[in-house]
Amino acid sequence: MQPEREARQSVMLNAIVEHFRRGSSTRHRVRNLSGGGVRIDQAGAFEVGATVLVTVGALAAVAATVVWVRDGAAGLKFTWPINPDEARADTMIAPRRTTDRPQPTGAAPSAGWMPSLVSPYRNRSTR
Repeated sequence: MQPEREARQSVMLNAIVEHFRRGSSTRHRVRNLSGGGVRIDQAGAFEVGATVLVTVGALAAVAATVVWVRDGAAGLKFTWPINPDEARADTMIAPRRTTDRPQPTGAAPSAGWMPSLVSPYRNRSTR
């Protein structure tokens, strides 16, 4: 009986894979991610058993082994477990607080030019 596979998370991330033999790096789309590995696309030239360095999202480079390649995709097993939330850290966008933006003063115009509009592109000396 095979050990249970760790739960995979579908993600929208990019990965950069550094190949030791070729001395070059390639960019790939990540299909899914877990603490133990990653599935990437555009991996037709990968070789099963090869050791690579993988940078996924915000995660620093991690050593991995290519465990399978088929139909242009590849499965990479990390040498040590990672935290998938850390890899996705740069894709999360914090909501902007309304206090971050200057609030216009006075009554809001109903039509036409808005003289009280605060624009970062306007010359400050004309305000």
